[in-house]
Amino acid sequence: MKLVRSWLLAAAVGLAGIMFPQAPTFAQTPAASSSSEVSKPTVVSKIKTWTRARLAAAKKRWAEDNAKFTDCSRQLIEQQKVRRLSLHRQGHFLQDCMNRKP
Repeated sequence: MKLVRSWLLAAAVGLAGIMFPQAPTFAQTPAASSSSEVSKPTVVSKIKTWTRARLAAAKKRWAEDNAKFTDCSRQLIEQQKVRRLSLHRQGHFLQDCMNRKP
């Protein structure tokens, strides 16, 4: 949920920079506006780069988690054939299975 929230915040900041180009961004400070400094990338460009990298990493992690969850669900079904588990114990079984190192 944190990732989705941060992605939405980054998108909102990016849209604000596109829709209102004259609006001040987080990178514009009195010190940054001096002509002696080298131009730095804007916050919007940093966020665009960050979100693409972050989203790519998240997609990879979600694919791994999905495969792991599928395997854990299969193990749970096999466990149910041997011994009946309550919903509470099923949740614990899945949680323990997901937290195990491969």
